Amino acid sequence: MHEENEPEFIQFLPELDLTDYKPHKNSKYRLEPKRLRPEHALALQMALKKGSDHIAGYFSWAEKAHTWSTKQTLFWIQAQLRDSLPNENFVLFLGKEIVGMGSIKPHGHPRHVQMAYWTSKAYLNQGIGETIARTMEGVAFVHRPYQYLYIDHDSSNRASGSIPQKLGYDYEGHFDTEIRAGKETGLWLSWRKESKRYKGYSTEREQDLRFAELWCLMYKEMYPDIYERDYKKTHMEALEKLKEIRGRTIDEGNAA
Repeated sequence: MHEENEPEFIQFLPELDLTDYKPHKNSKYRLEPKRLRPEHALALQMALKKGSDHIAGYFSWAEKAHTWSTKQTLFWIQAQLRDSLPNENFVLFLGKEIVGMGSIKPHGHPRHVQMAYWTSKAYLNQGIGETIARTMEGVAFVHRPYQYLYIDHDSSNRASGSIPQKLGYDYEGHFDTEIRAGKETGLWLSWRKESKRYKGYSTEREQDLRFAELWCLMYKEMYPDIYERDYKKTHMEALEKLKEIRGRTIDEGNAA
Protein backbone atom coordinates (compact mmCIF):
# COMPACT_ATOMS: atom_id res chain seq x y z
CA MET A 1 0.00 0.00 0.00
CA HIS A 2 3.00 2.33 -0.32
CA GLU A 3 2.83 3.14 3.40
CA GLU A 4 6.13 4.98 3.30
CA ASN A 5 4.52 7.66 1.11
CA GLU A 6 1.33 8.15 3.14
CA PRO A 7 0.88 11.54 4.80
CA GLU A 8 -0.23 11.81 8.41
CA PHE A 9 -3.77 12.31 7.11
CA ILE A 10 -4.70 11.45 3.56
CA GLN A 11 -5.69 14.19 1.15
CA PHE A 12 -9.04 12.64 0.20
CA LEU A 13 -11.43 15.59 0.51
CA PRO A 14 -10.86 18.33 3.13
CA GLU A 15 -8.07 17.99 5.66
CA LEU A 16 -9.18 17.02 9.15
CA ASP A 17 -9.96 20.30 10.91
CA LEU A 18 -8.08 20.53 14.20
CA THR A 19 -8.73 24.21 14.82
CA ASP A 20 -11.31 23.55 17.53
CA TYR A 21 -8.86 21.45 19.54
CA LYS A 22 -7.68 24.17 21.91
CA PRO A 23 -4.63 23.77 24.16
CA HIS A 24 -5.44 20.99 26.59
CA LYS A 25 -6.31 22.12 30.13
CA ASN A 26 -3.36 24.10 31.51
CA SER A 27 -0.97 22.79 28.88
CA LYS A 28 0.44 24.95 26.08
CA TYR A 29 0.01 21.99 23.70
CA ARG A 30 -2.99 20.96 21.65
CA LEU A 31 -4.05 17.34 21.25
CA GLU A 32 -2.46 16.18 18.01
CA PRO A 33 -3.44 12.93 16.24
CA LYS A 34 -0.75 11.07 14.31
CA ARG A 35 -0.84 7.85 12.35
CA LEU A 36 0.76 5.10 14.46
CA ARG A 37 4.37 4.52 13.36
CA PRO A 38 7.23 2.27 14.55
CA GLU A 39 9.09 5.38 15.73
CA HIS A 40 6.35 5.92 18.33
CA ALA A 41 7.45 2.81 20.27
CA LEU A 42 9.27 4.67 23.06
CA ALA A 43 6.48 7.22 23.59
CA LEU A 44 3.88 4.45 23.64
CA GLN A 45 5.95 2.40 26.08
CA MET A 46 6.14 5.42 28.41
CA ALA A 47 2.36 5.89 28.23
CA LEU A 48 1.66 2.23 29.01
CA LYS A 49 4.28 2.19 31.79
CA LYS A 50 2.09 4.63 33.74
CA GLY A 51 -0.50 1.87 34.04
CA SER A 52 -2.45 -0.46 31.77
CA ASP A 53 -4.85 -2.16 34.19
CA HIS A 54 -7.72 0.14 33.14
CA ILE A 55 -7.14 -0.94 29.51
CA ALA A 56 -6.52 -4.62 30.30
CA GLY A 57 -10.03 -4.92 31.71
CA TYR A 58 -11.38 -4.58 28.15
CA PHE A 59 -8.33 -5.20 25.91
CA SER A 60 -6.67 -8.52 26.69
CA TRP A 61 -3.43 -7.53 24.92
CA ALA A 62 -2.83 -4.86 27.59
CA GLU A 63 -2.66 -7.22 30.58
CA LYS A 64 1.12 -6.93 30.89
CA ALA A 65 1.60 -3.90 28.63
CA HIS A 66 2.85 -1.80 31.57
CA THR A 67 5.90 -4.10 31.76
CA TRP A 68 6.80 -4.00 28.06
CA SER A 69 10.23 -2.97 26.90
CA THR A 70 10.62 -0.59 23.97
CA LYS A 71 11.35 -3.59 21.74
CA GLN A 72 8.18 -5.39 22.85
CA THR A 73 6.17 -2.22 22.24
CA LEU A 74 7.71 -1.95 18.77
CA PHE A 75 6.74 -5.55 17.99
CA TRP A 76 3.16 -4.79 19.05
CA ILE A 77 3.06 -1.71 16.80
CA GLN A 78 4.42 -3.68 13.87
CA ALA A 79 1.72 -6.31 14.38
CA GLN A 80 -0.97 -3.61 14.16
CA LEU A 81 0.51 -2.19 10.98
CA ARG A 82 0.41 -5.49 9.11
CA ASP A 83 -3.32 -5.21 8.52
CA SER A 84 -4.56 -3.35 5.44
CA LEU A 85 -7.61 -1.10 5.08
CA PRO A 86 -9.99 -0.65 6.75
CA ASN A 87 -7.61 -1.26 9.70
CA GLU A 88 -5.93 2.00 10.77
CA ASN A 89 -4.37 3.15 14.03
CA PHE A 90 -3.71 6.63 15.40
CA VAL A 91 -2.07 7.93 18.56
CA LEU A 92 -2.93 11.23 20.23
CA PHE A 93 0.03 13.35 21.36
CA LEU A 94 0.12 16.13 23.92
CA GLY A 95 3.53 17.62 23.29
CA LYS A 96 5.86 14.62 23.24
CA GLU A 97 3.56 12.38 25.30
CA ILE A 98 1.08 9.86 23.93
CA VAL A 99 -2.16 10.33 25.86
CA GLY A 100 -4.39 7.90 24.00
CA MET A 101 -4.99 5.79 20.92
CA GLY A 102 -7.81 5.20 18.47
CA SER A 103 -8.35 2.60 15.76
CA ILE A 104 -10.64 1.90 12.84
CA LYS A 105 -11.50 -1.78 12.33
CA PRO A 106 -13.81 -3.84 10.06
CA HIS A 107 -17.42 -4.38 11.10
CA GLY A 108 -18.79 -7.18 8.94
CA HIS A 109 -19.54 -5.23 5.73
CA PRO A 110 -17.23 -3.23 3.40
CA ARG A 111 -19.27 -0.06 4.05
CA HIS A 112 -19.26 -0.56 7.83
CA VAL A 113 -16.39 0.02 10.26
CA GLN A 114 -16.03 0.30 14.02
CA MET A 115 -13.78 2.37 16.24
CA ALA A 116 -11.91 1.44 19.39
CA TYR A 117 -10.10 3.82 21.72
CA TRP A 118 -8.28 4.06 25.02
CA THR A 119 -6.79 6.84 27.13
CA SER A 120 -3.50 6.84 29.03
CA LYS A 121 -3.97 6.26 32.77
CA ALA A 122 -2.27 9.58 33.49
CA TYR A 123 -4.94 11.43 31.47
CA LEU A 124 -8.21 9.79 32.46
CA ASN A 125 -11.37 11.87 32.97
CA GLN A 126 -10.10 14.81 30.92
CA GLY A 127 -12.24 14.43 27.80
CA ILE A 128 -9.48 12.82 25.77
CA GLY A 129 -11.55 9.73 24.94
CA GLU A 130 -14.20 11.94 23.34
CA THR A 131 -11.52 13.79 21.35
CA ILE A 132 -10.13 10.47 20.07
CA ALA A 133 -13.63 9.35 19.08
CA ARG A 134 -14.24 12.60 17.18
CA THR A 135 -10.92 12.11 15.40
CA MET A 136 -11.79 8.53 14.37
CA GLU A 137 -15.15 9.76 13.11
CA GLY A 138 -13.33 12.33 10.98
CA VAL A 139 -11.07 9.63 9.58
CA ALA A 140 -14.01 7.34 8.72
CA PHE A 141 -16.36 9.96 7.27
CA VAL A 142 -14.09 12.74 5.97
CA HIS A 143 -10.97 10.88 4.87
CA ARG A 144 -12.53 7.49 4.13
CA PRO A 145 -15.72 6.56 2.26
CA TYR A 146 -17.47 4.42 4.89
CA GLN A 147 -21.22 4.64 5.37
CA TYR A 148 -21.62 3.47 8.97
CA LEU A 149 -19.32 3.84 11.97
CA TYR A 150 -20.00 1.70 15.04
CA ILE A 151 -18.96 1.98 18.65
CA ASP A 152 -19.39 -1.38 20.39
CA HIS A 153 -18.53 -1.76 24.07
CA ASP A 154 -19.06 -4.11 26.97
CA SER A 155 -22.08 -3.14 29.05
CA SER A 156 -19.88 -2.67 32.14
CA ASN A 157 -17.68 -0.08 30.41
CA ARG A 158 -19.58 3.08 31.30
CA ALA A 159 -16.76 5.42 30.27
CA SER A 160 -16.78 4.12 26.70
CA GLY A 161 -20.57 3.93 26.70
CA SER A 162 -21.02 7.62 27.46
CA ILE A 163 -19.07 8.77 24.40
CA PRO A 164 -21.42 7.61 21.59
CA GLN A 165 -24.31 9.22 23.42
CA LYS A 166 -22.46 12.55 23.61
CA LEU A 167 -21.57 12.36 19.92
CA GLY A 168 -25.08 11.61 18.67
CA TYR A 169 -24.82 7.92 17.80
CA ASP A 170 -27.98 5.85 17.56
CA TYR A 171 -28.39 2.82 19.80
CA GLU A 172 -28.53 -0.31 17.62
CA GLY A 173 -29.05 -3.00 20.24
CA HIS A 174 -27.04 -5.52 22.23
CA PHE A 175 -25.32 -8.83 21.55
CA ASP A 176 -23.52 -11.57 23.46
CA THR A 177 -19.87 -12.34 22.82
CA GLU A 178 -17.07 -14.42 24.26
CA ILE A 179 -15.41 -12.93 27.35
CA ARG A 180 -11.78 -12.11 26.48
CA ALA A 181 -10.75 -9.65 29.20
CA GLY A 182 -11.11 -9.44 32.97
CA LYS A 183 -13.86 -6.81 33.32
CA GLU A 184 -16.02 -7.97 30.44
CA THR A 185 -19.50 -9.35 31.11
CA GLY A 186 -20.03 -10.76 27.61
CA LEU A 187 -23.03 -8.47 27.03
CA TRP A 188 -22.11 -5.76 24.54
CA LEU A 189 -23.97 -2.64 23.44
CA SER A 190 -23.79 -1.28 19.90
CA TRP A 191 -24.10 2.33 18.67
CA ARG A 192 -24.05 3.58 15.08
CA LYS A 193 -23.75 6.81 13.06
CA GLU A 194 -24.22 7.26 9.30
CA SER A 195 -22.10 9.39 6.98
CA LYS A 196 -23.91 12.30 5.32
CA ARG A 197 -22.40 11.26 1.99
CA TYR A 198 -25.03 8.53 1.66
CA LYS A 199 -28.05 10.78 2.12
CA GLY A 200 -30.59 10.03 -0.61
CA TYR A 201 -29.07 6.65 -1.50
CA SER A 202 -31.91 4.54 -0.18
CA THR A 203 -31.36 1.04 -1.57
CA GLU A 204 -28.54 -1.41 -0.83
CA ARG A 205 -27.59 -1.39 -4.52
CA GLU A 206 -27.30 2.40 -4.61
CA GLN A 207 -25.28 2.41 -1.40
CA ASP A 208 -22.89 -0.24 -2.73
CA LEU A 209 -22.36 1.74 -5.92
CA ARG A 210 -21.89 4.96 -3.96
CA PHE A 211 -19.25 3.23 -1.85
CA ALA A 212 -17.49 1.95 -4.99
CA GLU A 213 -17.54 5.49 -6.42
CA LEU A 214 -16.06 7.03 -3.26
CA TRP A 215 -13.49 4.26 -2.79
CA CYS A 216 -12.24 4.78 -6.33
CA LEU A 217 -12.06 8.55 -5.81
CA MET A 218 -10.04 7.95 -2.66
CA TYR A 219 -7.52 5.85 -4.58
CA LYS A 220 -7.47 8.40 -7.41
CA GLU A 221 -6.19 11.00 -4.95
CA MET A 222 -4.00 8.78 -2.77
CA TYR A 223 -2.44 6.47 -5.35
CA PRO A 224 -3.09 7.71 -8.91
CA ASP A 225 -0.95 4.99 -10.49
CA ILE A 226 -2.87 2.24 -8.69
CA TYR A 227 -6.13 3.97 -9.59
CA GLU A 228 -5.28 4.00 -13.31
CA ARG A 229 -4.21 0.36 -13.21
CA ASP A 230 -6.79 -1.23 -10.90
CA TYR A 231 -9.72 1.10 -10.20
CA LYS A 232 -10.49 3.42 -13.10
CA LYS A 233 -12.64 0.90 -14.97
CA THR A 234 -14.58 0.03 -11.81
CA HIS A 235 -15.06 3.73 -11.08
CA MET A 236 -16.54 4.43 -14.52
CA GLU A 237 -18.80 1.37 -14.27
CA ALA A 238 -20.08 2.45 -10.84
CA LEU A 239 -20.86 5.94 -12.15
CA GLU A 240 -22.75 4.54 -15.13
CA LYS A 241 -24.78 2.20 -12.93
CA LEU A 242 -25.66 5.02 -10.56
CA LYS A 243 -26.76 7.22 -13.45
CA GLU A 244 -28.90 4.38 -14.74
CA ILE A 245 -30.49 3.63 -11.37
CA ARG A 246 -31.02 7.18 -10.19
CA GLY A 247 -31.87 8.70 -13.54
CA ARG A 248 -29.61 11.67 -13.12
CA THR A 249 -26.08 12.79 -13.95
CA ILE A 250 -23.46 12.42 -11.23
CA ASP A 251 -20.49 14.69 -11.26
CA GLU A 252 -17.52 12.35 -11.61
CA GLY A 253 -15.32 14.53 -9.43
CA ASN A 254 -17.81 15.32 -6.69
CA ALA A 255 -17.57 13.24 -3.51
CA ALA A 256 -19.45 15.67 -1.26
